[in-house]
Amino acid sequence: SASPPAASPCRLVPPAAMSLSFSQPVQLDADAFQKVLSSFAGKDKIMRLLQYTCRFNKGIMQLGALPVEAEVLKDLMEKNWSLFKTLMNARRTFRLFNSIGVLLKLRDGLKTKPWGDDLHPLYLASQYLMALWPAIDHYRFMILIKWAEGSQAEVRNFAYRFFALAQIITCVAMFIKVQKFGAVKEDSKEHKQLETARWNCVKAGLTAITIGHVSQFPGLVSNELICGGTAMMTSLMDLYKMWPKEDSSKKNDLEADAASARLMGSSAIVFLATLAGVSFIRRGGMK
Repeated sequence: SASPPAASPCRLVPPAAMSLSFSQPVQLDADAFQKVLSSFAGKDKIMRLLQYTCRFNKGIMQLGALPVEAEVLKDLMEKNWSLFKTLMNARRTFRLFNSIGVLLKLRDGLKTKPWGDDLHPLYLASQYLMALWPAIDHYRFMILIKWAEGSQAEVRNFAYRFFALAQIITCVAMFIKVQKFGAVKEDSKEHKQLETARWNCVKAGLTAITIGHVSQFPGLVSNELICGGTAMMTSLMDLYKMWPKEDSSKKNDLEADAASARLMGSSAIVFLATLAGVSFIRRGGMK
């Protein structure tokens, strides 16, 4: 009788061949969106994406790439930057007391050494800097609400340079960690660790480019297009990580269609009522 075919060995993946993994499909519905919005972190990442899209738009407009007249372009730029500044100021409330989470993480990391013994000094440096920059940035918030005097730009540049330096250190440490891996088996523990290190390396590098420009970090000043584009990428990376993933076992097309119909009907009623309310106010109905 014929012998059974030999089992195919697990494919080995060298570190250089690794790419960022977006293999898990996300759940694209209102329930998933609300789950993200229900947390400060999720809401902040969505606002960050919109804020830096404005910065990216500014770069596009500065290039003269929009085929519009000068007056129209000026109006678009003013409205775009007004939205940027409003979102920027609103996001500051989400960052209040952010140092606490980093300090708790650092408390445990001092013992567990999550980056390993050889990279532990870099871990300590990055985490202390990540705790320091939002603490200093509280002073900028105090200037905003008129509880202190000073230049918001100077405080931002000073605090954000610590942020940028922390991201540079993280990027270098994760790059070193990736290079230490040999070829790993797919779906193994080492494969997941390698994916995580690669992901963190790319994200930290992109964030360093973004914050380097915002803080005018020597050697990292670029332009609004690059700054906005890199921030949009890291915001999408963060949202992908926190966004609920599809669960095929719970899929019920008939019930999902019925729920969607109920949501669309209710949304249409609220939308039309909102338009009517705004129209009433604009016509002077509340004067």
